[in-house]
This record gives sequence, structure tokens and C-alpha cells, in this order.
Amino acid sequence: MRLVAYNFRSGGKRGEQNQWRKILNDFNPDIVFAQETRDPRPEVPESYGVDQNRFIWRPVNNKWGSALFIKGGEIKPLDLPGFEGWVVGAEISEPNWLKTWQRPLRVFSVHGPTKKGSSYIKEMGLILDKIAQLPDNADLIIGGDFNIAASFRHSSEEMKLGKANEAILVRLSNEFGLRSCWQTANPDQPLAQTLRWGSNKTTPYHCDGIFAPITWDQLLESCQIISEGWEVLSDHNPVVATFEMIEMENI
Repeated sequence: MRLVAYNFRSGGKRGEQNQWRKILNDFNPDIVFAQETRDPRPEVPESYGVDQNRFIWRPVNNKWGSALFIKGGEIKPLDLPGFEGWVVGAEISEPNWLKTWQRPLRVFSVHGPTKKGSSYIKEMGLILDKIAQLPDNADLIIGGDFNIAASFRHSSEEMKLGKANEAILVRLSNEFGLRSCWQTANPDQPLAQTLRWGSNKTTPYHCDGIFAPITWDQLLESCQIISEGWEVLSDHNPVVATFEMIEMENI
């Protein structure tokens, strides 16, 4: 099972460099957590061989919003009131890649809101409050651009996490049983760059990530941040997590 989180940057580029097609071609994903994307359905027409019903998209403004692509299974869209467009959710039952899985998957594509008079930390806390109100009858995966550090920083790094940011990561672990796939696959490593932003493009901002159940840690084959070929398409790099399907079916 392959998961991809990616911010298209202000709707993404049109024409020959179609980012949705590149994501589908390069990664063959089972789930895509997308932010700042236009409606994917016109971007990936039916002639491309992708079922349009596999996409869920909600707008933030008249240019872009957040989306999910879900390759298989029965899909039930979920919205978080007050965060339409910033968060897109779905419950997936009987996914094709996990036919023996007993519990549905509940997945959310999250874009940390930029709301006047608030902060990214506060908004992420409010989003988690909403998710916490849902029944505990599904396995949870959250992916996207959180606009805060999406993993704990190594002690050797010059950039520091901050107590409020750390509290969000601790909450994801203690309350929701989730951990950053990148950190699980790359323990004790300085955080890799997911965002090239600001006057210094080398600053290692790590605001994009995928959080999966801690109980899946041993099934995670890899989690990579891909930069080559994406530099001219967005200021974000895709985060790609791959899980071992055969073992997962028997967990």
C-alpha cells in the first residue's frame, strides 16, 4: 500500500506538467492526500483511465482546495464542519489492497488553515478536536501539509520544534495512536526538507507528512521525500510512504 502527501502550490501548474498525472504515474498510489489543488477531475479526464469517483475535492477558494484520491474500496466522504476545503475526509471499507482487513480506514487530507487572528498550532488543535469526536471504530491515517513541523526534530538540528508544536505531535501519538511515517522509517535523522519557502530555499522546513497507526510500524517498508523532478512544479516535495501489504493482511 502506497500513500502520498503533496501540496500543489496555489492550484498547481496546467498543461504539459500535469501534477496529478505525474503523481499517478510516478508513484502508483493507493491514497493521495493533496492540498492547494484544483478539482482533480478535469485535470485527470476519464480518458486517462482513472475513475472520477475515486477523487474527493473540497474548495477553500475559487482557485484551490484539498483532495483525496482513493484507488480502491467503498468510499464514504467525511467533512469536518468549519474546516471545509482545509480538510477532506473519507471512510474506506473493503479496500482492494486489504481484502481481509476487518476495520475500515478513516483518512483525512489536512492543510493547516491560514486564518486571520489564529495560528497554525491552534487550528491543528481544533482539527484534532473534531476528529476526536468521531467513533473509535476505524483505523486512522492523517496526511498533508500541516504548516507546522510534522515530526520531532533531532537534537543536533539548529531549528527547534517549540513546545506547542511538540504538544500536537505528542497528542497525535498518545490520543490517536499515530506516528509520522517519515520518522518511523528514518529514526534519529535530522528532518528532511518538504518545503522550499522563503528567501533561503535550503531551510529544512518539514511541514508535510503522513501519520499512520503506531501498530503498523513494523509494516512500513519506507517513507521518502522526493525532490528530483518536482522542484519546478511546486515549493513542496511529495512524501511517499509504502507499507508491506501481504503482512498487513495478516496482522
